[in-house]
Amino acid sequence: MSERVTITVKDHIADVRFNRPEKMNALDGEQIDAIVEAGEKLAAMEGIRAIILSGEGKAFCAGLDMGSFAASAAAASEESKDGEKSPLANTLTDRTFGNANKYQHIVLLWRKLKAPVIAAIHGPCIGGGLQFASAADIRVVAPDAKMSIMEMRW
Repeated sequence: MSERVTITVKDHIADVRFNRPEKMNALDGEQIDAIVEAGEKLAAMEGIRAIILSGEGKAFCAGLDMGSFAASAAAASEESKDGEKSPLANTLTDRTFGNANKYQHIVLLWRKLKAPVIAAIHGPCIGGGLQFASAADIRVVAPDAKMSIMEMRW
C-alpha cells in the first residue's frame, strides 16, 4: 500500500491519515489512488468499529494539487498522430465506476464503509478535502480549520 495514506488499527479503531504534509495533503493522481486503495482495504477488514480520518501536518486536505492537474489537463488536450487522446488523459466525465467518475468514486467509497467514519479536521479543508469531510458520518472541526469549496465563487 502507498505511504500516501496510512492505516493503523488498534482496539478495532482504524486511524487513517492523508500523508502528504509537504503539499498540505493536496490531491494528485497518486494520492487519489492511495485513498481508493485505503478505502477498499478498510471495506474488506473485519472487526473495524470506527474509522478516524485525518491529515498529517498542518492541513486536513487542501483540495486538488493544481500543478499536478494542470499537467494532466495539458496531457488530455494533446492528441496522438492517429487523432486519439493521450493515454494520460483523464477526464471528469469518464464513468469508470458504475455511474460515478473516479473523483466521485473516492468520496462515495468512504461514504459506503460499514464502520462510522469520523473526520478530524484541522487547517485547510478545501474542495475535495471538504467533500471527504462531508462523506464522513461525524465531523470534528478544530478552531484553526478553514473550510471552502471554490465552486461557490463560480
